[in-house]
Amino acid sequence: MNFRRGWLTDEPEINLIPMIDILLVIVIFLMVSTQLRSDRGLALQLPPGGHPQFQARRPHEVSLKQNGDILVDGVAIGSQPSVLRQRLVHWGADTSAPVIVAADARSSHGQVMAVLDLLQQSGYRHLVLRTMGP
Repeated sequence: MNFRRGWLTDEPEINLIPMIDILLVIVIFLMVSTQLRSDRGLALQLPPGGHPQFQARRPHEVSLKQNGDILVDGVAIGSQPSVLRQRLVHWGADTSAPVIVAADARSSHGQVMAVLDLLQQSGYRHLVLRTMGP
């Protein structure tokens, strides 16, 4: 008795019609949901373009040597930070110009801090620290 007579001859088949129906519903859903979403972005009023109006400022340089001498823009002014205060008056009221503080690696930490404090009290905020090797 062979109860499975036609079992081996029947080929398995995939019914494509329900799968196509599901894909069609997904496509319709995506089309409707993207049409309802209106992302317009931000309304910005930007300034007109052009070339920036600025002048390149030449940075001032304060150098501290190992023996305590202070050089301002390459000119020796002595070893007292208070003399630097007089020199700052010659620079003018433009405290937005950068100031490079170049200290010798073996110079006194206290002298470097005194110069930095003096520059900060004078209103200079754009300070660049640089060390000079031995």
